[in-house]
Amino acid sequence: MARVIPFQRAFFIAIVYFLFTGGSLYAQSLSLPATPALARDQSPEAELERDLAGIFNDPRFSNATWGVAVQSLATGEYLFRMNDAKSLLPASNFKLFTAAEALSLLGTDFRYTTDLLTTGRILSDGTLRGDLIIRGSGDPTFGSALFSPDSMGPSILDQWADSLKRHGVRRIEGTVVGDDSYFTPDYYPVGWTVEDLPYYFAMPTSALIYNEDQVSVTVTPGVGTGSAIEYEINPNTDYVSIDNLGATKADSIRKKRRHQPDSVIATGTSTIDITREMDGNEITIKGEIPHHGTAITQQLSIQDPTLFAAALLTETLGEHGIEVSGEARTSRESTKPYPFLKARVLASYTSPPLSEIVRAMDKESDNLFAEELFRTVAKEIGGKGDWITGAVMMKRYLASIEIDTSRIAIADGSGLSRMDLVSADDIVKLLRAMHDKPKLFDTFFASLPIMGVDGTVASRLKGTAADGNVHAKTGFLTGDRSISGYLTTRDGELLAFSIIGNNFTVPVREANNIQDLALLRLVNFSRK
Repeated sequence: MARVIPFQRAFFIAIVYFLFTGGSLYAQSLSLPATPALARDQSPEAELERDLAGIFNDPRFSNATWGVAVQSLATGEYLFRMNDAKSLLPASNFKLFTAAEALSLLGTDFRYTTDLLTTGRILSDGTLRGDLIIRGSGDPTFGSALFSPDSMGPSILDQWADSLKRHGVRRIEGTVVGDDSYFTPDYYPVGWTVEDLPYYFAMPTSALIYNEDQVSVTVTPGVGTGSAIEYEINPNTDYVSIDNLGATKADSIRKKRRHQPDSVIATGTSTIDITREMDGNEITIKGEIPHHGTAITQQLSIQDPTLFAAALLTETLGEHGIEVSGEARTSRESTKPYPFLKARVLASYTSPPLSEIVRAMDKESDNLFAEELFRTVAKEIGGKGDWITGAVMMKRYLASIEIDTSRIAIADGSGLSRMDLVSADDIVKLLRAMHDKPKLFDTFFASLPIMGVDGTVASRLKGTAADGNVHAKTGFLTGDRSISGYLTTRDGELLAFSIIGNNFTVPVREANNIQDLALLRLVNFSRK
């Protein structure tokens, strides 16, 4: 029988404890100890490799594939490899590629500009005779809540309405036109799951986006049992319609408790479902919510983001007393291009620098931000703002940092497509390439979520040696879970790592457990 050393026993106990507690208590209290007594014939590196292999060979994942690569950025040595060259679905780990490419090719100070233009004339009576044109440039931050934390303050569109008033405009004999010609008119890349499209994480993309092309619907109970539920929509717009089929139900009444004269009343379970129809902007609310139930909010994507932006501005102008004679439309409906060189700029919005946009994208794993950046690079560098050009530009960039692109498949910039394929080693090579660019690395590193602190890993491994140490991007699709980034060992050695799990059928929390155990082993690794 193979000899079992103290660390192995402790590690085995830790795994069992983790599985039976679901990780909640474990993450709060356990930090794996350094290896106390190594067998004389085993180096620390060999022990690490054996322990990691044991973690990833968990029998619950026998039908799945783990792709793992761990490299020392000090020595270039690979400390662990498993299926590291296999092409796998990266999910949102692909945003690492999008972030690196955008920062490298556009620069950290790159900014977008969205202009409000007119080719008409402002008459002495305050009439603008001509159209208002919102000219988009692919900016994902235009009206985004991520960059407008003060929800009570005036929106960009409110500010634009005030700007028109300062120009003397009181009425518009024309219409508000959304111009998205900076990108091609296709909204979705290949490989996105159709069932995802009505929801906030699968927004259509366009050169003109406002409020990340989404609305939020908040449902609350009605005035009494049997009454219709109440709802609010934000932004409040007539661009969408609501079919409210929801109802308020009675709270649950449980059996009497011992020594208590009255029955116990509980709110019960809500069955509310809020979704958007696939072929339009009709939102349906179904199901029931208890009379004393809590509010439920669902964020939904909107079809035709360009028209959505134009319609919102039209409504905002009306709220500010500026009448618009025509209905909102898009530049695609025009028979000839607008003479932008002769147009007058009435207002504009300039985005935060790319360094802040990338940070928001990675911390929140924002798919829209990733797709807009992907198409922006395609337009700015390749001359055409579509996904095919984006893939060509990405492969050209990856080849420039010595990544073999012959085994990589690229369909989008966010990783939401199930046609994206990269390997764990590809990701580690990218991480190392960014580390070797001091002028970009600080920005890239700062964009990554920090374990136990913020972003998509804020609740993982709190109170352990990984807390505040691991800086990593996560990824998730049904059956797929990934995490890649940087960590520092107990000796202060910086490692780049990538862990991709594909095709598992167990709950995703169990994949998280495997990844977290591996990360704990790595942050506690010592060569001494």
